[in-house]
Amino acid sequence: MADFASGWLYEAGIGENRALRLENGELVQIRIERDDDSARAGAVIDAKFTRQWVAGKSGIVTLPDGQEVLLQPLPKRLTEGAAVRVEIVRAAMIERGGQAKRAKAQPVEQDRPLSDGANLLAEISASGLRVKQLHAHGLDLFAQHGWHEAMEQAETGRVDFEGGSLLISLTPAMTVIDVDGPLPPFELAKRAAEAIAKTVVRLDISGNIGIDFPTLQAKPERAAVTAVFDQYMTANCERTAINGFGFMQIVSRKMRPSVPELLQANRATNMALNLLRQAERDGGSGPMQLNVHPAVANKLQQPLLDELAQRTGRPVSVAVEGRISIDGGSVG
Repeated sequence: MADFASGWLYEAGIGENRALRLENGELVQIRIERDDDSARAGAVIDAKFTRQWVAGKSGIVTLPDGQEVLLQPLPKRLTEGAAVRVEIVRAAMIERGGQAKRAKAQPVEQDRPLSDGANLLAEISASGLRVKQLHAHGLDLFAQHGWHEAMEQAETGRVDFEGGSLLISLTPAMTVIDVDGPLPPFELAKRAAEAIAKTVVRLDISGNIGIDFPTLQAKPERAAVTAVFDQYMTANCERTAINGFGFMQIVSRKMRPSVPELLQANRATNMALNLLRQAERDGGSGPMQLNVHPAVANKLQQPLLDELAQRTGRPVSVAVEGRISIDGGSVG
């Protein structure tokens, strides 16, 4: 990998595609794209207006596959049952606890070409950076470059840095990042500002983000902390100043769920996809058995098992055992 220090690594996995961006050999961003039927951001689709949501301002449209999407703004004189061409501006999301959140769309001109929207591989290919596609029979370059550590940060919401830690909390209104640590407030806030800027990029966090820094009474100190944040923030976003209570808000365009939002929605799904990745890389021969907790078994749908069997050339079965923890599945 000495010849690939910067750019995207990409895996087309079973049930999940993954991307990892390197800069000078260091992980700076991860992306996940899970297989589902929801419309992608950027897709242009002909929909049917179903009903008003907020009178005169927003409504619900139904896509050809039956998915309901929030439409805003609402075109004038649009009647129920009428056709309307829309662009998906934010993909659907599953909030922590399993609550579904509709995709958002806006109306577009009727002559706008229909489109499925760019998938993950198309997006990273359009970034202008090098893209290296990886395969299960090769070295696990994701693991070598910190993929599992970044995934653990996203799933637990905890990011440690020298002298402190960040706690990422997901709420319906915004992602909130709390700063904790034993250092004096000004020093802790400066170190946290760098860690926050890098974490927002690394875990693909966007939308409304609230930062709870230690309280800093002196304006010069607050200005110094925001200067550190600006130095390390590489995403396209806007921010407020830090107020007297230590709070700062970041706002950026939200087009898809962040990695924490994906991973904190359903732990059993994460474990099933992790096990499929492990199984594909197993390298053994003969029948393969996945030993899993019942909740994980429910996520291992037959199409996923069929794809695993096709990719590995091995018969695949699932053994369910209640004494196995959710994250304790194994390949046998």
